[in-house]
Amino acid sequence: MIAADHLAGLINQPLDQVCQNGELLAEGLIKAKELYNPDLLIVFADIAVEAEAMGVVLEYSADRNPHTVTYPDVRDVKVIDLSITGRLPEMFKAAWICRNSTDVPLFISMKDPFSLAAMIAGSENFLIMLLEEPQTAHKLLDISCESQCMLIDRICSEGFTPLVGAPISSGSLIGARWFRDFAQSYLERILDRINKTNTHKCMHVCGEVSPLIDQLPLLNLDLLSFEEWYAPLWDKMPDTIPMGYVPTDLFAHGTVESVRDASIECINTLPQPFILSTACDLPANADPELVKCFMKTI
Repeated sequence: MIAADHLAGLINQPLDQVCQNGELLAEGLIKAKELYNPDLLIVFADIAVEAEAMGVVLEYSADRNPHTVTYPDVRDVKVIDLSITGRLPEMFKAAWICRNSTDVPLFISMKDPFSLAAMIAGSENFLIMLLEEPQTAHKLLDISCESQCMLIDRICSEGFTPLVGAPISSGSLIGARWFRDFAQSYLERILDRINKTNTHKCMHVCGEVSPLIDQLPLLNLDLLSFEEWYAPLWDKMPDTIPMGYVPTDLFAHGTVESVRDASIECINTLPQPFILSTACDLPANADPELVKCFMKTI
């Protein structure tokens, strides 16, 4: 799992250019394919792509991921066609270039509705909204969800697979009750939209999954990428392929031995079939030699 920040280092280009330019993003992904020989590629710039398209104003920098300058008034946020707005066309451009240059399956990263709504409103403001203005929160979630459903239609119609990332609707941040009340039904809607296209339902959860042991099995996922190994969850999800969970900090601060040991532990733990993967996206300063060591474990 590689975002634009690590790709920018691989091709020696400023990050503010790579995360806004589909050709440069594709160049980085193709370089990563040559270096690391993965079995799939994920087109992933940064987590703010959809939020920016929905009205968040970002500031770009040559050496760090874009960060939010201003949030829109949530009352002004409308359903939009994300696939033609902001940087999303550049993500599709990167995917098309990679498809013409590689022979591996291609995924396009997107967020779940809860995470997108939180990023539109500001995470802290949105969490307060859940308590003080739940109807407003649900309205923003509906808008986010409907916009993402249209994005899913475009991703799938182009022959790519959506990978739904949940950086904020994780067990670590919101726990089981808020996930059930504010995240689950919207996830079910977008996953149902994916299912109707006969495409695999794939999701990545940041942080802990153990608090969501009763919720995640209800999503009937084909693949779940995760950071935390929690064996009881997989007893409830025998038909879901696990993807993970080698700690990402090892690739910046570890050694060949620590990376190999963590990879072997993952291989020996995950139920088959599985995808050996980093727990989340690689750090920007990940050592390519450690990544190559990891990829040669199997």
